[in-house]
Amino acid sequence: MTACALAPLGQGTRQSRRTRPNGRPLTAALGIKKINVMAKMSNKERRLRIFRYGSRAIAKYTKGDFSLYYCPICGVGYPESSAITGEELTLEDVPPKSIGGKPILLTCRRCNSSAGHTIDVCTGSKIKFEKVGRVICGQEKGTIPFATLSMADFNIVVSICADQSFDVRPVPNANAPATIEKYKEHLINLSGNNTNGFEFKLSMTQKYDYRFFKLSHLKSAFLLVFAWLGYRYAFDPRLEVVRQQIQEPEKDILGTRFWIEGNESMPLKKVMFLRNPLPTFLVSFDGFAIVLPSLESPADVYNTLSSHWNKGQRVDIEAQVLLDVWPDRLQMKLDYR
Repeated sequence: MTACALAPLGQGTRQSRRTRPNGRPLTAALGIKKINVMAKMSNKERRLRIFRYGSRAIAKYTKGDFSLYYCPICGVGYPESSAITGEELTLEDVPPKSIGGKPILLTCRRCNSSAGHTIDVCTGSKIKFEKVGRVICGQEKGTIPFATLSMADFNIVVSICADQSFDVRPVPNANAPATIEKYKEHLINLSGNNTNGFEFKLSMTQKYDYRFFKLSHLKSAFLLVFAWLGYRYAFDPRLEVVRQQIQEPEKDILGTRFWIEGNESMPLKKVMFLRNPLPTFLVSFDGFAIVLPSLESPADVYNTLSSHWNKGQRVDIEAQVLLDVWPDRLQMKLDYR
């Protein structure tokens, strides 16, 4: 195999800028807008770019060749052809796209799909669940496409639109014609009578598992620190239990020992280092933080933490901010140092 030099992700060869005599870039002088190359990059090009940067990182870590990219979750290696086709290596949104995540790394299709269908879906479900409450309570404008309206002795599937008014309308294709007629008759009867004491119930089904919601953020926190530090961090023995929990969400391996409820003073979207009671990383989200082992942590960090913190205990945390913003691309600092 012919060795080739690959520019790190986000960098590249420096090109000269064509300028006019007054020093202004020629594109600006001609009124041409600057093109965002990353935004125009195809998914295939993005996968290859990430593959090559990651495969060089693992080669530096293992002192081997750079023919394989390893899924940071399961640890299985894949050749470049897997990134070309996208059948085995897939772009991973970190955190999930539903909360603004971007495709910054590759995971294998098995890990991506498995987590997407079990734990990551709960992140989107929680957002929908909270929005429903705000729309129904009149705190936010919006539409709820499907809900069940229970009144008198029957149920009907309706859509709810909260804008200038609060409109509840039957969904034609989701109800039998007889049900819609019964609904109309009921409303006509109500309009001609005193409606004091009239009761109805609105309900909707939304799949949401709070433990899986937490595991989704454990996965996101792990992948964010992997993007920052690389394989030397992700494949450290201290992280094995984290990777196992992400791969086997049905098993309650860690409980909630990785989860810290925060308050309004907790910084948002930071990576921090906590020295006491144990040297650990904290990855902060909106109102909570995920505890991850650092490379200075004891081997059994989560069980050791349990001996310092009791469930529900209020603790004061002093942490050093290491990253002011989450990584938006692979950096893999420890592998490339």
